[in-house]
Amino acid sequence: MIRSIAVTCMVLLAPTLCDAQQTPVPASIIVQPTAIEIKHQRQPFLLQVLGATADGYSLDLAAQAKYTVGDAKVATVDADGWVRPVSNGQTQVTVNVAGVTKMVTVKVQMPAAEPLMSFRNEVMPALSKANCNGGGCHGYSLGKNGFKLSLRGADPEPDYFFITKDSMSRRVNTQNPEASLLLAKALGDAPHEGGVRFARNSLSKEILTKWIQQGTPSDVATDKSQVVSVKLVPDKLVLAPGQKHRLQMLATYDDGSVRDVTRLGILNANSTQYADIEGDSTVVAGDAGETAIVGRFERVFAATNVIVLKPDPKFVAAPVPSDNFIDKHVITKLNRLKIAPSARSSDEEFLRRVYLDLIGIQPKPEEIKAFLADKDAKKRDKVIDALFERPEFVDQWSLKWGDLLQNSRTTNSSQSVYLFREFIRGAIASNTPMDEFARKILTARGGATDDPASVYFAISKDTNDTLERATQVFCGVRMLCARCHSHPMENWTQADYYGLVSFFSQVSVRNDTRAGQNVQNAKLIQLNLAAGFANNPRSGKLQPPRFLGGEEPKLAANVDRRQAYADWLTSPKNPFFARGMVNRYWSYFFHRGIIEPVDDVRSTNPPINPELLDALTRDFVDHKFDVRHLMKRIVTSETYQRSSIPNLSNKHDEQNFSHAIPRRIPAEALMDTLIQATAVPENFPGAPGGFRAAQLPDANSENAFLRLFGKSQRMEACECERDNGSNMLQALHFLNGKSIQARTVNPGGRANQLINRKLSDKEIVTELYLWSLARHPSAAELKVGEDFFRTHAARRAEAAQDLLWVLLNSRDFVLVH
Repeated sequence: MIRSIAVTCMVLLAPTLCDAQQTPVPASIIVQPTAIEIKHQRQPFLLQVLGATADGYSLDLAAQAKYTVGDAKVATVDADGWVRPVSNGQTQVTVNVAGVTKMVTVKVQMPAAEPLMSFRNEVMPALSKANCNGGGCHGYSLGKNGFKLSLRGADPEPDYFFITKDSMSRRVNTQNPEASLLLAKALGDAPHEGGVRFARNSLSKEILTKWIQQGTPSDVATDKSQVVSVKLVPDKLVLAPGQKHRLQMLATYDDGSVRDVTRLGILNANSTQYADIEGDSTVVAGDAGETAIVGRFERVFAATNVIVLKPDPKFVAAPVPSDNFIDKHVITKLNRLKIAPSARSSDEEFLRRVYLDLIGIQPKPEEIKAFLADKDAKKRDKVIDALFERPEFVDQWSLKWGDLLQNSRTTNSSQSVYLFREFIRGAIASNTPMDEFARKILTARGGATDDPASVYFAISKDTNDTLERATQVFCGVRMLCARCHSHPMENWTQADYYGLVSFFSQVSVRNDTRAGQNVQNAKLIQLNLAAGFANNPRSGKLQPPRFLGGEEPKLAANVDRRQAYADWLTSPKNPFFARGMVNRYWSYFFHRGIIEPVDDVRSTNPPINPELLDALTRDFVDHKFDVRHLMKRIVTSETYQRSSIPNLSNKHDEQNFSHAIPRRIPAEALMDTLIQATAVPENFPGAPGGFRAAQLPDANSENAFLRLFGKSQRMEACECERDNGSNMLQALHFLNGKSIQARTVNPGGRANQLINRKLSDKEIVTELYLWSLARHPSAAELKVGEDFFRTHAARRAEAAQDLLWVLLNSRDFVLVH
């Protein structure tokens, strides 16, 4: 929970937000919604009176507003802005605030008699609001103390039975509602392991009491209405520390009707350090930073982004670029955050970064010198284009896709792994569009020699695993939770999960025993076109194929259902594929994705810059899923080319790409760069001589250095399998390990090569810096190096080895700056 914050006007808040003598002066005012339609006696609607200051802070003006109803016989409105129906008809609510008048049309069209309490639409949400059906309470798979509810209200029918009909322990007393266990335990009137769940004056208590008084009516079988979307108003907030602002939650049903569910919805902050929820729906800002408020009603989620800023009247906004949409959206967000971007990186800093990111190895000294000597204003673009044509580019990106697709001799034959590896390398080398690449993989069949892409299916443990791998890699969506129950943090249900499984249920994998296919572990991918759909364990019925999002396509009998899935997946209209791919590739060039983690895309994990992600996605689709175009778009942006040196305003920013955040070099790139820097090769067991670390087919070529520095073992289709973090064992290995020590003193290594060339002290120092850190030494570093050689004139070779060892052990060697 947020610690108590005492906000001092003079210290923390600008005059526009806090003044001892006057309320904030809004620069703009809106009232939402502009029209209200009420169709139920018990469903009032909240008016949001929203303002913004001239410097961009959000204002909740509800407390300052005065509301007047034109016809009190139709509706009333209280001081908090809640509009309540009285009788059918139409009227207007006039809202006056800060000298501005707004009009809201109110239409009331209710049934003649007030409906009975709805179990599905009122009782179930009330139980969810109290978290009675949460995973740690009665929504647990085995229930609690003999009482089980469906997780987060996923299934009203059994819930109604267990509450009202369970012969072992009926929980309602229609003769004496207040004595009902359902109420007594939740109110604290009876012993309850879960403690008090709601207050006596709460809406949840009111709903449950009235429902029991009415005899626990059920509309489970008769009311099939479904919530299709939830919206939070506003969807963005910029607040000062300690400032408060209400949120409104609106639910849209499948018949098009909109219901205000603010009082029954559930709100939580992703990080309570920056904001928390007070009461039903009031956001309280905490420390300066950024988080999301996640709202849930029934099984549907929405989010509001919250930025908390200490006002800075001296901040000068940076000009918003118009020639590059990446920089445009990044700078726009930074201006909103009152953060100044860092300067452009130096040529040496940029060159090392783009080499490591695009081809997985540092530039050599001659490449650095040639780049620095080039006076062409477009030289950075020229280098990028040249790197795309390098063989190391194919190595680098084949390695990444080999990890994602889990190509490994642990689960397949050596021949199959190499054939699949060559398939991936061919796709990278020819710049196969990403949609075509995905379709080839997801519709493959036969053996590895027939179609190397079929190895993708051979790797899967079962059909469920195939589905989970496909959605995580190609959509960035984790479906595992929905296998057993409705997803706790997203809208996916078991129907969604097994609907996707049904696209792959025709696939079978067996050993390839055809003539000439006597390789151990070789697999054959076959299709049984007559195979049925997957069984949904919740309904006990076969689940027809269903795309992610709910649409069930009409498919002819005896067709390869994977084709329909692949066509849907790679359609430009698919909201998941292009968006997931763009976010994943962005993360390869920065310290994080626009959505992080990149393979956990969901409504409750919103993007840090949605406008940027949307623009990149549109551009990727418009350019026919061209991955190299996407890469070039990213690395030619000023956002990518910024220095890693922070300024006073962005030194604490690690989310919004205001400066480059240093990243640990991945294991293979670190190994290959170490080999290049020291001129001492590495022999990888089980791999042909001369293989670079980036060319290894999988993790089965045992190498202690690669394992220590986090090489992916390819057991999961997750970016998290690769560990690019730093730890003490790695530091000790650099200090004392053979990988470094043996290389620096190797007779044929870099240090001795430079000594044998009869170079001056200055030249040796400079060359060692260029080979190890891909930059020239600073004047101070050069002086220290020359002084070191001067004091060790009798053993220059050892001095060169020592200096190389020091540089390899520096922070700059292991980080991409």
